[in-house]
Amino acid sequence: VTVQRACHNSFIEWAKGDSPHAKYTVSSVIFVAQIICVAIGWILAHSTGGKEDLKKCFDAGNLTKFAHIGLIYALGDIFEMESVNYIDSSTYTVLSQSKLIITASLMWILDGSAQSMMQWFILFTTSSGMLEYVLVGKAKGGAMTFSVFGVCLALVKVLISCYVAVLNTKALKRDNNPFPVQFSCLKVSWAMASLVYMIVKDGILGDGMFGEWTHRTVVLVFCGFILKTLFNQYLLKVLDAIWKNISEAIGVILVYFGRVMFLGGKYDPTVFNAGVTVVLACIAYVLSKEGKAKKSEVGDELDPNMYPDLTTSLLRHRRA
Repeated sequence: VTVQRACHNSFIEWAKGDSPHAKYTVSSVIFVAQIICVAIGWILAHSTGGKEDLKKCFDAGNLTKFAHIGLIYALGDIFEMESVNYIDSSTYTVLSQSKLIITASLMWILDGSAQSMMQWFILFTTSSGMLEYVLVGKAKGGAMTFSVFGVCLALVKVLISCYVAVLNTKALKRDNNPFPVQFSCLKVSWAMASLVYMIVKDGILGDGMFGEWTHRTVVLVFCGFILKTLFNQYLLKVLDAIWKNISEAIGVILVYFGRVMFLGGKYDPTVFNAGVTVVLACIAYVLSKEGKAKKSEVGDELDPNMYPDLTTSLLRHRRA
C-alpha cells in the first residue's frame, strides 16, 4: 500500500508530460476510475457471495448509507488532482502529512480516541518537519514546484481526506455487509458526484468533458486511482484512518527518490533530511501507539473481569 500510494502522486505529475498543466480533464480521470471501481465491486461481490451479495449492491439502504461518504471522497479527489497541477508530487506528499495531526484531532472529537501528551508532541514534530521540508525546498529552488494556490488546494484536500477517512472507518466497521458490497455502494455515489462535476465544469463551462487522453492518462487511472482506492478502502476496513496516514507518510521518501530518478529532480541532502525527519516522526508515533496497546493488553490479562467463566466457577464453589 505504501509503495502504491507513493507512486500514485508521481503518476499524477508524470501524466502531465511536458505540459505545465494536464491536457486531460481532471473530472474525466476521476469519473472513469470510479466507474471501473463500481464494476470491480460488483464482480468481487458476485464471485465471493453469489447473486445474494450482488443484489445487496443495488439495495437502496446500502447505497444511501455510503452516499454522503462517496460524495466527500469525490471532492477530495478533485482537490488532489487540481493541486498537483500547481505543485510537484514530493511537495504534495509532504504537505499531506499534516493529516496525521488533523486525523488524530478528529478521532478525538468524533470517536473519543484520545492521544497521550507524548503522541501529541510527536505529531507536532511531524508537522514541524513537514514545514521545514517545504521551506528548505522553496529556498533551494531547482526542480521543486511551488504555488500558493496549489498549496491551498492541497491543504483543503487534507482537511477533506481526514474528515472522510474517520467517517468511512466507522461506517465500514459498523456495517455488516461484505467488503465488496460496501466498496461498490461507496463507489456509486463517488462516480455520480464525479459525473456531475465533469458535466458542469468541463462540459457546460468547458471545451470538452475528456480533454486529451494519452497512454499516460490510462496508466494513471488503472495504476493510480483504481489501485489506490482498493488498497485504501481495505486498509480502512481492517485497521483505521491513522494507519492509512502512516502508510502514506512513509511514502514521502519513495516519492522524493522517484522524482529524482524518473522525473528530472535533483537530489539535495538538506531537503532529503527534512523528508527523513517527517518519516521518523511518523514511525515514532506508530511505536507510541503500539506501546500503549501492549500496556493495555497486560492490564487486561491481570484484570479478573476478563475471566468471567473462572469467576463464575469460583463463586459456585463458594456457595456450595
